Amino acid sequence: MNKLQLTPNTTLYPVPVVLVTCGAGDQVNIFTLNRIASCNAEPPMLSISVRPSRASHDLIDQTGEFVVNIPWPNLELVADFVGTTTCREVDKWQETGLTTQPAVVVAAPMLDACPVNLECQVRHRLRLPSHSLFVAEVVALHALPDVLNGRQEVDFEQAGAGLAYRAGVVRERPVDNFQPDALRQQIHRWRDSQ
Repeated sequence: MNKLQLTPNTTLYPVPVVLVTCGAGDQVNIFTLNRIASCNAEPPMLSISVRPSRASHDLIDQTGEFVVNIPWPNLELVADFVGTTTCREVDKWQETGLTTQPAVVVAAPMLDACPVNLECQVRHRLRLPSHSLFVAEVVALHALPDVLNGRQEVDFEQAGAGLAYRAGVVRERPVDNFQPDALRQQIHRWRDSQ
């Protein structure tokens, strides 16, 4: 079978859906990203890449902390919404109705709706051409008992839920049929049903 040579991009299959909280006090934001990876075992570390023009970039850069919240699959719609809106124009908390609880180690809050929360402190920053790479140590891990196996490890299959993953070209905003008003209406229906 002949393969076509395409324009290089950062497509990886699959990419986990995560919700990231950052900031402190009345300057807290929630966003999603598609550039996240486990990058070290001992101590446990992960990396995220954030475009400097994003409001969340400055919050993470200033505080050196964030929380990675791993959602149930039914929160994928929420991830789409918070990932395609900016806290400079939209009150994401009001629109989604998401609630938080204080983290134990970092200032950024944890999302109540997510069964797993990883508190992270930035250990390294690398400025790349389009993004900043934040390499962070996972300093605290929280999980609902429903997603833990017999060894006390996170295993979403325990709850029969699985994780939300996306496979596709990494883009800054959805390009196919993106309709912010329709998405907002869907978010409000989801929020009001909770």
